Amino acid sequence: MIITIFAGLIFLGGLGVGVGIATAVRIDRASTTDSNPFLDEADSEVADELRAEGAQSVQERIERRKGKILAQAVAQGRITNDGVEDLFCISNATARNYLSQLVVEGHLEKVGTTGRGVYYVPTPPINT
Repeated sequence: MIITIFAGLIFLGGLGVGVGIATAVRIDRASTTDSNPFLDEADSEVADELRAEGAQSVQERIERRKGKILAQAVAQGRITNDGVEDLFCISNATARNYLSQLVVEGHLEKVGTTGRGVYYVPTPPINT
C-alpha cells in the first residue's frame, strides 16, 4: 500500500498572502513493517517481558506512595487531597485515587462529603 501526502504553505512577508505549494511524500507500508522489530513474533516475548516489568515497577511505586501517604496521615493525624498532591507533585485525580484506595483497604477513613472540608484520618489498628 502506498500513501501520498500533499502539504506545504508559504506566507509572503507581512502581506498576509499565502501561496500553497504541493510536496509529495511517498510511504511504502510494505517496507516499513519489515524493519519494525516489535512486529516480529520472536520479539513479542521480549516486549511482553518489558511490559510486565514496567507494570510491576508502576505498582511498586504506587504502593510506596500509599505507604508515605499513610505515614503522613499518622504523623499529622489527618491528610487532605491537597496534601497528597503537594507531597508528590501529582494531579488532583491521582491523589484522589490513592486516597480512595487507602479507604477501600481500610487504612484511612474519609471525613466530610465534598469540597475543602474533606480530610482523611488513619483508622485505628484492629487487634485480634
